[in-house]
Amino acid sequence: MKILQAALLIFSLGLAGAAQSRNQAPVRTDLMSTLLELDRTAASLNADITHLQIEKWKGGWKTGFTTSNSHKSKAGQSAQALQRNLRGALPELIRDAMNSRGGLLATFKVYEDMNLVCQTLDSLVDTAEQYATKEEYAPLMNDYNNLVRLRRVLSTYIQQRAAAADGGASPAAFTTFSSPIATDGSPMPRKIVVDDGAPDKKSATAAKKKKGTIQYSNVN
Repeated sequence: MKILQAALLIFSLGLAGAAQSRNQAPVRTDLMSTLLELDRTAASLNADITHLQIEKWKGGWKTGFTTSNSHKSKAGQSAQALQRNLRGALPELIRDAMNSRGGLLATFKVYEDMNLVCQTLDSLVDTAEQYATKEEYAPLMNDYNNLVRLRRVLSTYIQQRAAAADGGASPAAFTTFSSPIATDGSPMPRKIVVDDGAPDKKSATAAKKKKGTIQYSNVN
């Protein structure tokens, strides 16, 4: 009986491992769908930034003294810069990439602009985590995770498209590509938003003391 139970256990573990391997396999992704999702994500981010009440963000405390309002000023500048991009540059670049049917140059311009958006948004998210309400911070964090995920997908497309071009493949035949992540799947999050508690401000402050600049582990 014990031998039978052990055999069943090994068999079930083997099935679970095989299923996990299938789930981790690359998926076929359509670039046009990715660009459309990026356009929707940019619109969502713009709306979430509009709902930020930066002027009401509270001050922090350091060694018993209230910090200045410099974080509000920097957050306001980042928010304005992001909204100018999200309302102008990024949507136009997305349209150009779609009109070119995923042309390599046009798609690379979208990817390049996304790097700027993610870098600026990362700084704004850091400040929002410390001073904003959870209702303001959570949507902003979700937008950031979605943008990072879509940026990785675009990076994969550009790499595969360039490799295909070097190999003499016809650009017209390159309509879909193998993505390491599904465009509607879960990204590798920058941070985890916990709904049942406020963000750990002490941990965020300690992390900033340990490094002088923000490092992006998911930049392709």
